[in-house]
Amino acid sequence: MAAITIRNLPDDVVEALKQRAQKNSRSMEAEARDALTRLAAGELRSGFEELSQQQLRARRFSVPASEVMARLAANPPTEKDLRVAAEWLEEHNARPYDDPSVWDDPWKRVERDHNALKKQQNA
Repeated sequence: MAAITIRNLPDDVVEALKQRAQKNSRSMEAEARDALTRLAAGELRSGFEELSQQQLRARRFSVPASEVMARLAANPPTEKDLRVAAEWLEEHNARPYDDPSVWDDPWKRVERDHNALKKQQNA
């Protein structure tokens, strides 16, 4: 097995390592060996890795789409919600430069197209 020497270790790091070793009922050398082994195995992260991970988590939308869809299905829109949506759609369709098909619900559009195709095939 190899041996390493670590120079210029700050006193507070050595003290923290001693306290951890005492808490885990082992020598400071055994504590350092365990920490380095876990770091090399990927079980621990360096300060930079941890900071990067925290920043990525802050920017990521962490709710899966299936959960969003389940919440939407469990909480259907109220009459007021539907009325507000219809008013919004009416207001935006009133603009001459808007194409009303842009504001169609894409799921309803696909269903409508699918039903029209079925009718054509059955005719």
